[in-house]
Amino acid sequence: MSSFNKKFEGYASNIATNAIIFPGIDVGNLTVETPRLYTQNAIWDTGAQMTVISSKLVTALGLKPYGKGTLTGIGGENNVETYRIHVLLPNGFLACDVEAYCSNIEDDILIGMDIIALTDFVISNVDENTVFMMRAPSEGVNL
Repeated sequence: MSSFNKKFEGYASNIATNAIIFPGIDVGNLTVETPRLYTQNAIWDTGAQMTVISSKLVTALGLKPYGKGTLTGIGGENNVETYRIHVLLPNGFLACDVEAYCSNIEDDILIGMDIIALTDFVISNVDENTVFMMRAPSEGVNL
């Protein structure tokens, strides 16, 4: 188990962290030569059921389509291609074989509930500062 904490001065308008994205190859075949994209622009989006990646990220990693899916959002429904990726979270936890939907988003990746559900995810706004804590894999809590 490993956790990650990030404090934002004032109330955060979004939760952005770093992440490393790899093509969804067999994890045993990951090497130093495996393409990867390091980003400080990974947005944690509890309103998204699925993880969404930018077309810029698809191009940078040379990803090949995995399937097709429908993204539903503010702009309506869009049929998009999906890609298989691995996402290394800030605490060192590797979310494997994520089926990510591609869209023309400005951010590199929106981490959706498909990944967030693997973690213990906490946001606190004490003393008018936002604190984000993520622990993975999830250990649960006793209330």
